[in-house]
Amino acid sequence: MASDPLHVARNGVEIGAYDLADVMAKLATGELLKTDYYWSPGMANWRLLSELTALPRVLPFPRPEVRDPNFLDGLLGRGNRTAGLVLLWDKLSASPIECRVTEDEIAQIDKQVGSSVRKRCREELEGWYRAAVSTYLADRLFTTTEGANLANLAITFGLEQARAMELHREAFSIYLKAGLQTCLQRTASLEEKGKQIALLTQSVPLPAAAVAEVRKVVLGELLTQQVQSALTQDDGDELIEPAQAKAINDQAMALGVRMSEELPELAIRMRQAEALWGLYRAPLKPVGCDLDLGAEGCYWTAQVDFYLKKRITVRRSYGGFSSSVRIFGSLRYRVGNYAVERETEDQVVKVDSGILAFTAQRVIFKGEIKNFNFKYGKVLDVTAYSNALVIARDTGGDNIFLFPSGQQEAAVILRRLVRQAKG
Repeated sequence: MASDPLHVARNGVEIGAYDLADVMAKLATGELLKTDYYWSPGMANWRLLSELTALPRVLPFPRPEVRDPNFLDGLLGRGNRTAGLVLLWDKLSASPIECRVTEDEIAQIDKQVGSSVRKRCREELEGWYRAAVSTYLADRLFTTTEGANLANLAITFGLEQARAMELHREAFSIYLKAGLQTCLQRTASLEEKGKQIALLTQSVPLPAAAVAEVRKVVLGELLTQQVQSALTQDDGDELIEPAQAKAINDQAMALGVRMSEELPELAIRMRQAEALWGLYRAPLKPVGCDLDLGAEGCYWTAQVDFYLKKRITVRRSYGGFSSSVRIFGSLRYRVGNYAVERETEDQVVKVDSGILAFTAQRVIFKGEIKNFNFKYGKVLDVTAYSNALVIARDTGGDNIFLFPSGQQEAAVILRRLVRQAKG
């Protein structure tokens, strides 16, 4: 477990960061004053050094009251359950190793009260452990010593690591979340904030997966808010200026966040918005085209399949119960009823395959069996789908073009060309 430094400030100015032992030594020599303030990652506010030096060095849970054995205890020849707890508390308070009682001492307690204090008082011991966690986190400063004390208590109480983790996981997750938020709100540089976050995440007794989840929530909220603030919209698409996207990515790196791994959805959203910013804001660039367009110039082209929505009439046959009767030889007579009805339905039908191109003035399609083009003034709407681009015209219905990828890019370029043409 890493030892978090204490940041010390005097008259509103931070004067240094020291280990707890160094702070105590400097207080003794007068280099630091009890009227100075201290802060460490995880704390909500700055506090006086006088409060730090005045912290009581006692067990973080009270000594239980001794009770007389009850009737059942007398029959079984054992002391009241509180007897074992009192003996254990006394051993803990006098132990040379803080919060640690040896196995031999536990055995002596068990023999004296006539039962296993760990088994019989498991509920109370787990309550003591929770009380220790609450006490250690009350000042928002969880020190290396307190971490060692918790580990010693878990051993003394016979708590397996998984059970101890279960008992303190929620409290330390809340502590970590508040500490991360406090670090982010400081006026320090991004690099300093990143160091403080790294120290804080190393200091909490939580599994790496739990730490990562809390970091993802807190830092994800911050970065999501910044992306939201930087986004603009055009034709319903999200755009972000490259310089702003770079600043957010740089901040994430300084804070130790690998966006593509830890926040993949946000990273994809920002990359798409940055790419669209270039399509919407940057000057349109001519591209090569297999069609002879003369001086018109081409800004987008692709091999596509051309579809139209057509109304198709289908003949459907309906028959009720029927049977046949043999008359003579192979001659049979069928009885029952038979009817034919026609139904009309709209279907999207492939018409052709060919090259689609957007020039400075018009949309051009050159297919294997038909060719056509129309001016941008004829375009009413442009819709991109995952596999298709649909161009609605003022006459002739919708033109549907299917192609493997790049539909959104094509839609943006076409909308810009239509707006330019319509002035």
